[in-house]
Amino acid sequence: MTIGIKILMLGLGALGLATLWEAVFADVGVAFLAILNHIRIQKIDFE
Repeated sequence: MTIGIKILMLGLGALGLATLWEAVFADVGVAFLAILNHIRIQKIDFE
């Protein structure tokens, strides 16, 4: 999912449909979601 969002923003930026700020916010948002998912997985007890 994260790579898909980054590829989508890369394509939109190449076509001139996305600004630099939109790409930055998309990248930071994806990184934030990955961090939250990692925290969620750490709380699961696998024993």
